Amino acid sequence: MDIQEVIDIIKETKPNLKDSSIKQYINSLRNLYSKLNNTKEFPPVNFEYLKNKEDVLGVISPLHITSQRNTLTAVLSVIDDNDLRQFYGKKVRELNKKQSDNYSKNVVSEKTDLKLKTWTTEDIEKCIIKLKLDKKFQTALILSLIYKYLFRNEVSTLKLIKKSKYDKLSEEEKLNQNYIVKHYNNMFISRGVYKTADKHGLVLTKIEDKILKSDLLEYIKNMQDDIMFKDDTGKQMTNDLVSTHMTRATTEYIDPVNKDSKLGLGTSSINKIVIESLQLDGVEKLLEISGNRGTSLGTLLHAYYNNYQAKSI
Repeated sequence: MDIQEVIDIIKETKPNLKDSSIKQYINSLRNLYSKLNNTKEFPPVNFEYLKNKEDVLGVISPLHITSQRNTLTAVLSVIDDNDLRQFYGKKVRELNKKQSDNYSKNVVSEKTDLKLKTWTTEDIEKCIIKLKLDKKFQTALILSLIYKYLFRNEVSTLKLIKKSKYDKLSEEEKLNQNYIVKHYNNMFISRGVYKTADKHGLVLTKIEDKILKSDLLEYIKNMQDDIMFKDDTGKQMTNDLVSTHMTRATTEYIDPVNKDSKLGLGTSSINKIVIESLQLDGVEKLLEISGNRGTSLGTLLHAYYNNYQAKSI
């Protein structure tokens, strides 16, 4: 089946959806169909498998609330049956309320709680050092960027550009790509494509961490083109692959014997570990994180700081 058919259906339902979001919807539908039918084939365009409502909910129920919601949002973008839309729409609203309640009560999942009890910021820094010693420079840089500036997995899309060329880009071009902008030994990251871009717009982040800057400059010397991070085939890395690399690398570091993936870190758990370490003393750092991530301060505290209570602020 031509994947373009599904893309066209999604675009018809949500004409303003960005290409990156469409790709996430496609991946969600593929993963759902794969789990339901134990196959690697792409789901059929008739979407008959989505009529098995209880099976769909059963498959996604072990996932994090956000992943459940994202999957059902993708489902809603391709179905036109009114009863199904009402059913899945109601489930999305229920998940939204549950997540909001969890934020207000500072409830975290068992998996996240395990990671918070296992990892410290010092552990993450030691993991980065080990990756460099093991000559896994690309993974070390990705983890460093996410840890130091709390970016999301969109670091996968970074492209290298000289500042003189960047300055000639139109605002639209800057908003449609993520760049690492180099000017001699100085650099900053320009992000126009990320989760909350519609709300926060273009975000510029100067790379001021001396060790990270030095590592990036050394890495850039050996680049053959403008793609910062690549997969094994030489193509631009995807957000999903960034997540896979980070989880694998952090798992192998913290649990080298059993390699229990439940201990591996993603961007969300890294955010929690970093923000928890501030203990609300680092207000300036929290504001910096808020700007870098494109997230309001209130959302940061509710979502990533377990001891936060709104009434005490």
